[in-house]
Amino acid sequence: MPISLLSETLRGTTVLDLSRNLAGPYCTMLLGDLGADVIKVESRSGDDTRNWRPPDWNGQSATFLACNRNKRSITIDLDTEDGQQLVRRLASRADVVVSSFRPGSLTKRGLDYESLRELNEGLVYCSITAYGSKGPKKDTPGYDPVLQAETGMMSMNGHPDEPPARLGIGAIDLGTGMWAAVGIQAALRNRSESGVGALVEVSLYETAAWWLSYHVEGYLATGESPQRQGNGTPFVAPYEVFATADGDLMVTAGNDRLFASLCRVLDLPGLPEDPAYAHNADRVGKRIALHKLLEDRFKVRAAAEWEVLLSAETIPCSRVRSVADLVHDPQLNALEMLVDIPHPDIPDLRVVDIPLTLNGERATHRLPPPRLGEQTTSILEELGVSPEEVETLVREGVVSC
Repeated sequence: MPISLLSETLRGTTVLDLSRNLAGPYCTMLLGDLGADVIKVESRSGDDTRNWRPPDWNGQSATFLACNRNKRSITIDLDTEDGQQLVRRLASRADVVVSSFRPGSLTKRGLDYESLRELNEGLVYCSITAYGSKGPKKDTPGYDPVLQAETGMMSMNGHPDEPPARLGIGAIDLGTGMWAAVGIQAALRNRSESGVGALVEVSLYETAAWWLSYHVEGYLATGESPQRQGNGTPFVAPYEVFATADGDLMVTAGNDRLFASLCRVLDLPGLPEDPAYAHNADRVGKRIALHKLLEDRFKVRAAAEWEVLLSAETIPCSRVRSVADLVHDPQLNALEMLVDIPHPDIPDLRVVDIPLTLNGERATHRLPPPRLGEQTTSILEELGVSPEEVETLVREGVVSC
């Protein structure tokens, strides 16, 4: 299989993946997509996400399938001395280690950054935690929804007259995985000059704060926390969902020119000259009255009709579609964002590619998401472990194949 330029980026780089759940596995999947050889170390019960189902595909967790391609899986019991020694041997040959264990968990096993860099001076070690390595909450565990609640993200999500809601995606997990991949590549670039590795640290808490950066700035400027706006936003109007004759339509008139164009389409020619609605700040102050005024017009036609009329005037809009609509969207097909990557249990497996191309090419997908421990034997052989030793390790429960 010819290798794309994108997947040449990290070719020759070995990543030891000690992470679980979403943030770490997304990070290492990105590194694998860029060409790294990713060795995923799992417990004998496997990454937690293997059991996050339904939904599943031929018995395999859809969540696991989404974030574990281009990896090889080895199962090791990290609570055994022999298992810990195997990880040290792997780390001594690796370029990168990615960990998402609770703070202190790997330290007591001798698998933390300080311990492993004694074996490998050039090691880039990425630690992914919930709250970072210092501060009063540094030892506290956390998941994406908890951080959405804690950082104020959830307080802003939902409708004003309803309870707060979590985002429908693990945005903090995915963002943390992306920042981990960025940090790792920065550390590898620095290592190419100095020969010395580094400790890369990212956390769900810091990613959440970063996602909220412009809302934090708004609070610092005004002393007011942003409140739930439903489908709108606190600083632009109209920028929200409107009911039509048969469905919902998202419309974003983000400046005065677009608002004037919207009013022409809706046959409200005098509205842009009305002092109450002339400029964005005016419209934000009158958003409730404005929403009703515009929605009364939207309700006279179907959403698809409005979509055509507004798009003709280059007004950003879309019917509220489903994930099923996305999968069958000609635009997704044109961009080749869904790629085939046959799996032993799922011959027709397709996955969403990374949203990045180099010279028009996407990543090359060498390996489907692995079965649990699928490459245990071959990885141990690469370490120089004899077949007899592999049998002993299996018999003693240190590894499984």
